[in-house]
Amino acid sequence: MTEITVRSASVSDIPQLCAIENECFSTPWSAKSFEDFLSNGCSHCLVALIDNEICGYAGMNLILGEGEITNIAVLQKFRRQGAAAALLNKLCETESLEKLMLDVRVSNTAARALYEKHGFSVDGIRKGFYSKPREDAVLMSRIIHRNTKKDQNHADTCN
Repeated sequence: MTEITVRSASVSDIPQLCAIENECFSTPWSAKSFEDFLSNGCSHCLVALIDNEICGYAGMNLILGEGEITNIAVLQKFRRQGAAAALLNKLCETESLEKLMLDVRVSNTAARALYEKHGFSVDGIRKGFYSKPREDAVLMSRIIHRNTKKDQNHADTCN
């Protein structure tokens, strides 16, 4: 099994984050967007590494216990090795996180399957949310239970 390390992103990671964005998204974030995100006290950004190479990242805004995933992205050559799941699990360990929400393209069946596997449920659809190409977003969320019998399969993480 591939060993994946997850750590907090830093400003020095921005060139790699931009490269991932450019490969994965039709409307990628700029270096300035990442600088602003990393300096925002409500934002959390993590990177996943395989063999000391940044292979993916995840971002989340956290306000009053509610987290919103901004992006989870993994370079094509590193997909299906567990990096996205490792990033998602680490986000779920964030102190004070009670609920985690996200939007995902209707057509992104791989991401939707990952989120469903990790306990997320569908809350609704945002019509025409994405551009390039224009597409609806599926709204998903998950309540984070901390070591309760109610949710032993998902205690502390999104496993």
